[in-house]
Amino acid sequence: MEIEVFTVDAFTNLPFKGNPAAVCPLVHELDDEVYQKIAAEMNLSETAFIIRLRPSDDFTTGCRFGLRWFTPTNEVNLCGHATLATAAVLFQYKNNVNPTVVFETKSGDLSVTRCGERIVMNFPLNPPTRQDPNEFKDFIKAAVGNLPVQDVYLSPSTKKLLISIG
Repeated sequence: MEIEVFTVDAFTNLPFKGNPAAVCPLVHELDDEVYQKIAAEMNLSETAFIIRLRPSDDFTTGCRFGLRWFTPTNEVNLCGHATLATAAVLFQYKNNVNPTVVFETKSGDLSVTRCGERIVMNFPLNPPTRQDPNEFKDFIKAAVGNLPVQDVYLSPSTKKLLISIG
């Protein structure tokens, strides 16, 4: 099996600066174990795997792709710098002709647009909602002890709890 791998420094236009990510364009899905082994070998904070969703698409003309991110130890649901690195590979190395590409991810659709020499990405909005602190009293006690709690919020899509202390 031969897999093309790009190492891209996100958030910079200088080599050896920014935040590096590996990007692997794939023509078909791999087993999760293989993704994990590749990410462990790359040993960067994230390795992005971009997958063509339709066999008729290619990385030059396609506008929708699957995207997954793996650290050296596990899969993550969202990674901004590796998404930007993936878009850079599509636009700069694969010469994708579309002004915008969309990545289907575990966090929902992420759109990335080329704006001149820049790449602009829209992150998913996961607004939290106010919660009754009594519903989370054991979590709150473990997290902040006896500190006074002002508000508690939960993002239903990410399952993240925000505790505001006073």
